[in-house]
Amino acid sequence: MEIPTAEIVCLGNELLMGVTTNTNATFLGDHLTKLGYEVRRITSIRDDLTLAVEFLHEVFDRKPAVILMSGGLGPTYDDIQLEVLSKATGLELEENAIALEQVIEFYRKKGAGLTKERRKMAFMPFGSTVLKNYVGGAPSCYITYKEIDIFCLPGVPTEMKDIFSRHIVPLLKEKNNLELYEKRFQIFQSIESQLAPFILAIKNKFSNLYIKSHPSYKDKVGVIIHISGLGKDVNQEVDEAINELQTIIKENIPNIRIESLVD
Repeated sequence: MEIPTAEIVCLGNELLMGVTTNTNATFLGDHLTKLGYEVRRITSIRDDLTLAVEFLHEVFDRKPAVILMSGGLGPTYDDIQLEVLSKATGLELEENAIALEQVIEFYRKKGAGLTKERRKMAFMPFGSTVLKNYVGGAPSCYITYKEIDIFCLPGVPTEMKDIFSRHIVPLLKEKNNLELYEKRFQIFQSIESQLAPFILAIKNKFSNLYIKSHPSYKDKVGVIIHISGLGKDVNQEVDEAINELQTIIKENIPNIRIESLVD
């Protein structure tokens, strides 16, 4: 089974300076994984045209199925995401009538007119499909380049999440039906190193499943184990792996306590 790959590219000096926590990357990585995509890289890049264009060329060479870009769709001089994409793909920036109308409408509702800086947000790479921003002023867009689907998202988390959920999720579901099936449970009266050989044994038996253990971050007690897989028929295999892992742990560690976790 071939799993489509994805890369996330986040633009913004503030991400690298420690001024802003990159919650967008966490959100996008989580949701892409649940939609059945293997996220290979999450990269933060400075607002530097040359550096970002060079990096996109590297991403194109790796040929992921999907690239999600966030940050840099606004009206200021350092909002360069679409210029970066234009330079990297060779697709000229052009004023998009649909995007321009959205910008005009957004500022009209605020009692403001169109300025050169606001108009800048309507210039998109040739052939772009506009994705309406219902929360903010900067329209988003989508292009396909060298068989890679590229989605351009704003950096403001509320805007990014709305556009992703409203527009991008349906498009990704059309292209890939390998949604993630995952179950989690928490083990008490044990530590991760004690569980490691049992987890490895189950992983070797169920090689196409992803099995991950980590200390509990929420209550700082016990170890949480995730078991997941992709595909329509993976549910039963995940359940079998959980049953076998819990059985072998109970047989080898006395006084163990196991609780299922539900999101």
